[in-house]
Amino acid sequence: MLNAAELLAGQGLSPEAEAFVQAIAGQPDLADRLARMASVFRQRDRRRDSLLLAHAARRLAPGDQRIRVRTEWLLRHEAPLWHFGIIHDRPRNKIYARALQHWVRPGMTVFEIGTGTGLLAMLAVRAGAHHVYTCERRADVAEAAREIVARNGLAERITVIAKDAHAVTLGSDLPARCDLFVAEIVDNTLLGEDVLPLTELARERFLVPDAPLLPQRVSAIGALVAGTDIAESGRMSTAMGFDLTPFNRFSPTELSAGPGGGAARLLSGAVELIGFDLAHDTPALDQPQRLRLVALQAGRAEGVMRWLRLDFGAGIVFENTPPQRSSWFPCIHLLPEARDLAAGDELQLDLQHDRARLYLTPA
Repeated sequence: MLNAAELLAGQGLSPEAEAFVQAIAGQPDLADRLARMASVFRQRDRRRDSLLLAHAARRLAPGDQRIRVRTEWLLRHEAPLWHFGIIHDRPRNKIYARALQHWVRPGMTVFEIGTGTGLLAMLAVRAGAHHVYTCERRADVAEAAREIVARNGLAERITVIAKDAHAVTLGSDLPARCDLFVAEIVDNTLLGEDVLPLTELARERFLVPDAPLLPQRVSAIGALVAGTDIAESGRMSTAMGFDLTPFNRFSPTELSAGPGGGAARLLSGAVELIGFDLAHDTPALDQPQRLRLVALQAGRAEGVMRWLRLDFGAGIVFENTPPQRSSWFPCIHLLPEARDLAAGDELQLDLQHDRARLYLTPA
């Protein structure tokens, strides 16, 4: 039977945490004590100690629901809840399957960043890939993905590499450059999961020249929107007869619109705010790019709602256009102040990005 010392040996615990483990090593409620101390270290912002202790507690008592509840935060760190949402996003899954069916050729090897459940890797094999090499930086997620792959009889066709993509090495983890790249590394904000630098990394280190990229191009689509729910989410006016407007100094500049864009109403036509061709390196956009949005109907513009567009080539496109519900939620760039617009009025905006986030401000 595993003990705490064996589980944590050589893992880099701090001296304080290691002394704690040694002091309780023989206790019958060892797993519970480790879980409790993991929470203490987490509250102290001792991230590594807390994670190691929580992992040890869960491995010592894998079927204990009390330990599971106490270390729930660890599960969310290792496997955020969006993993569940994307797997139930059928339009998204169908588009990826369709793109793989179109681009995969017999004998191809495929490289993926971000294994998750292993679904895209398995779809690539189903599409005819000879072998898929997929990397996952979260060790627990990688372990679960290996079990899923094996359960579906694909262990000989899919290699799950439990490493961050930057640590993957050609010649050992990956025997040779691969023929195709697939990844789902965009978030609600488009750039928040490092789709630009990670795709550049894959092209530079792990792919043959001109390997197909899935997706090939990612874009942010946007429109002016109105809606009292937007105002209530990000602005204050009066409540119970009191003026609360000074609190608007804390108003967010960006917020989630919720599934399908919530109750927001589009005031303008949808336009591409910015697009990125993933086959080429993209520098940060330091100088503002001017955008113009024209109201098609009168209304009180609260902000600009934007959503995602993933282009896989050959006419295969995914776009979570409101009110379509998706695991990706549209975002709203809140205007500093709501603006009453008539049909035909124009709002000019400046857009910049630092490769990790888009910044949209009134011109």
